Amino acid sequence: MPPTSELFEQLKHSVLKAGLCAMEHFGKDISIETKQDGSKVSAADFAVNKILHDELTPLNKDYAWLSEESPIEQNRLDASHIWIIDPIDGTNGFLSHKPDWTIVAALIKENSPVLAAVYNPVKQELYMAEKSKGAFLNDHPIKVSNTRKLENAHIISSKGHFNRSFLTEPKPANRSWKHSMAYRIALIASGTADATISLTPKNDWDIAGAHLIIEEAGGNIGTHKGEPLLYNKQEIRHRSVVATTNHLYKPIIKKTSAAISET
Repeated sequence: MPPTSELFEQLKHSVLKAGLCAMEHFGKDISIETKQDGSKVSAADFAVNKILHDELTPLNKDYAWLSEESPIEQNRLDASHIWIIDPIDGTNGFLSHKPDWTIVAALIKENSPVLAAVYNPVKQELYMAEKSKGAFLNDHPIKVSNTRKLENAHIISSKGHFNRSFLTEPKPANRSWKHSMAYRIALIASGTADATISLTPKNDWDIAGAHLIIEEAGGNIGTHKGEPLLYNKQEIRHRSVVATTNHLYKPIIKKTSAAISET
């Protein structure tokens, strides 16, 4: 059974409500803006962000807020807890009418996630976790796969990674791609895939929610060197992300660490 804490239930209610809002925009012509970094943001991102802010921030006035679609609060580093939010992770997928975007929320305490949700409204898949209480998909417990060899693995990563030497010997059995980084990690937590590798930078909101879910499902997550991922630091950008089953983590980290050192 999933946790029954009040905060867990309130987070579930909030992301499900946000999902309904997102689906009202999905597949329709909506206003789109281009941000300074060149990425797209839509009316749906802002609408979902508002719902989550209105739902979550009243739960505790002392908790800070960090969202991709909100101004960064100056007092966040002093807060004991902070909500880290990606209203729509995988915006390009959302705008392309693909079913691989998610709504992501995490509660961080002392730079580590203690409560998290990753929700795919199209597929009605709600991944959640609470620290030390397990990970769940639609209220059912999930665990990472038992895959032990890279040549038997299903890896969610870009084609570019598979063309590099570190993933050609031995070559993984299967490759796929999902627009949402959090969704990639959640799929590994549920045993649907075995690893995901991103050697391009990610922000706190891209990974904080899924981080706790894969750890509570028995998997590992870190940088390409195996370094821990810490959140709500002065720098919210992470050089890379590798998330895998427990058995594959060290072999993949060995490969990615060597690959980066060669560039």
